[in-house]
Amino acid sequence: MIPINLWLVEDDAIYRRTLVRMLDSEDGLHCERIFPSCIELFETIALEKHPDLVLMDLGLPEMSGVDGIRKLAETAPDVAVVVLTVFKEKEKVIEALDAGAAGYLLKTSKSSDIVNGLRAVFMGGSVLSPPVAKLVLEELRKPVPSETFGLTGREIEVLGELAEGLSGKEIAAKLDIGIRTVEFHLGNIYRKLQVQSQTGAVAKALRSGII
Repeated sequence: MIPINLWLVEDDAIYRRTLVRMLDSEDGLHCERIFPSCIELFETIALEKHPDLVLMDLGLPEMSGVDGIRKLAETAPDVAVVVLTVFKEKEKVIEALDAGAAGYLLKTSKSSDIVNGLRAVFMGGSVLSPPVAKLVLEELRKPVPSETFGLTGREIEVLGELAEGLSGKEIAAKLDIGIRTVEFHLGNIYRKLQVQSQTGAVAKALRSGII
């Protein structure tokens, strides 16, 4: 099992200790850094090797979790972010996914669901708690005017494969193209759709009727 280096941003000290104990008890998971706010996170990430994943609360002091996700997408785009929060309102969910979160989990999730979700995101996938997934699907089903944002046929094809849950490597194999070509298309897709993550790209593409 490939070890996953995880950083945690959580301001509730009691919940933070409980969560770290649970995560560190799992094979292949190590919560290397713990921060009570995004301020300390960005002070550290500017100086140290980046983690594989950041597990991020939303209700944080000084800088909100959503602002933290948005800033991470700009300053450390190699770091995937999974939200772990009590907030299950649609606006919070959509805002976090559009900012670049690769996953959105509720604190009421079982420990096994949190661990499996982190592993899925580490492998290039995404994760949503079931109540959150229902909200997202309801949002995606709303009819909206169709717009393509200048995407090429190949970029739309890549988006379609992302929507099926394929990773970059799997898309490269299926479309018989190189992984760097997939990454090139993803960069164009993110720029044209003005999103920061695969989840955000798929959500916006579905809302816009592109796929």
